[in-house]
Amino acid sequence: MNRAPIAGLRAGVAAALVSIALASPALADMKFSTGRQGGSQYPVSVALSQVLEKVPGVGSVSLIPGGGAANVVAVDVGQAHMGITLSNSARDGLVGNPPYKSKTDNIVQLFALQAFKVAVIVGEDSPIKTFKDLAGKKINAGPKGFTIVELADKLFTMEKIKVNMQYLQIGAAVEQFKDGNIDGFIYSPSDKFAAFIDLAQSRKVRLIQIPDAIIDEMIKQDPSFYVTQWPAEKSDYKNLSNVVKTIGYPNIIIANKNMVSEQQAYAMTKAAAENMETLGAVEPDLRGWDLKNMATEVGIPIHPGSMRYFKERGWR
Repeated sequence: MNRAPIAGLRAGVAAALVSIALASPALADMKFSTGRQGGSQYPVSVALSQVLEKVPGVGSVSLIPGGGAANVVAVDVGQAHMGITLSNSARDGLVGNPPYKSKTDNIVQLFALQAFKVAVIVGEDSPIKTFKDLAGKKINAGPKGFTIVELADKLFTMEKIKVNMQYLQIGAAVEQFKDGNIDGFIYSPSDKFAAFIDLAQSRKVRLIQIPDAIIDEMIKQDPSFYVTQWPAEKSDYKNLSNVVKTIGYPNIIIANKNMVSEQQAYAMTKAAAENMETLGAVEPDLRGWDLKNMATEVGIPIHPGSMRYFKERGWR
């Protein structure tokens, strides 16, 4: 049997395979550091990973349990290619604020998702009319350890007032408010926040405006915040009498700038924008969401690939 033609054929096939491999985008097998199970970030992380796995050049997406500052560190040190976190947590890491022990110089922003917004809610007939009127009142800020508790302390310090802070879970706080045992809330709901939607079905409520000077100073001190309003759609809250200007801080998707290429970042950002209805299936705030909010600036460098997509869309 003459083996020369077979050897030649094998060599030709091998050469062709090498050529195809070089011409095809390498699969990255991305690692994605998610939010904690049970939290709002986790289902978004799962849905987003399913979208990204279909992007050429990404390959499989492995979910790594995480949350909070742990995600920022995991992405910075290369344990994960990307992750989900709050803008203020990413910003703290970038500049080396506690709880970070050093600056997380390797993180960049791919895109922003839905925001959380500071809201101060009282009863419609409450004597509390201004932010300063909160002094001495029983105001619930959520369990200790929540971001809003730290924000509330800072806001009250800036206004030079002391409140009788309560630390109840939101469900228990709503019931205490209905029973007249607390005077109001300072919280950071998303635009479609179920607990407050339900509250506004049964009670007439009103929002207290945070003073403009405090909003401006907060953003000056920390550009992870931005000016917005809550809620985005007043019609979502039946018995809410007003809408107010406030500060917001979104969930953002971050990446390791050395591990995610410009083309990968561009393709993943584009895929997320074109499949936002998939994310909206698990996160109500992303249903009918204005996609240009993906380009929200929160003081984190934006990946060049993502920026290229934003500019193509006219968002930057």
